[in-house]
Amino acid sequence: MKMKVHETRLKIKEIAAPVLEQEGVFVVDVQLRLERKSVLVQLYADTDKGITIDECARVSRELRSVFETQRVFEGADFRLEVSSPGMDRPLRLLRQYPKNVGRRFSVRFNAGPEPASMKAVLTAVEGNQLTFQPDGGEPISLSFEQIIESQEELPW
Repeated sequence: MKMKVHETRLKIKEIAAPVLEQEGVFVVDVQLRLERKSVLVQLYADTDKGITIDECARVSRELRSVFETQRVFEGADFRLEVSSPGMDRPLRLLRQYPKNVGRRFSVRFNAGPEPASMKAVLTAVEGNQLTFQPDGGEPISLSFEQIIESQEELPW
């Protein structure tokens, strides 16, 4: 099977989004890995309140059927894994931030000619503005577009 990874990832997101939205779920990211005789599809999904294991299983069953019907992988074997992004994955969408207010993040962001970074608590989300409270400093307000990468700090 010949597969263009970037195009296939976009196609998967495009097909999955309306199916998931019916369940109140959204696509955060899609990763593809070629295995010996199949493709591993890792689809990271979430809800505005956090996704459950049962929701992941239900979405996985629905998407498998849709992918097979639409021949996304041109009849090739594929393995679909649907899971939450987890704490070890950076936030990708503005929609993920409100439920994470009060949590500590490591943030890389555009601040002039050179990117800057900080460790800070997310204190507010208003529209596309995110407010972070760094240790011992003044609150910093960033637009979502300024964020290069934002990952929750593990509490341990």
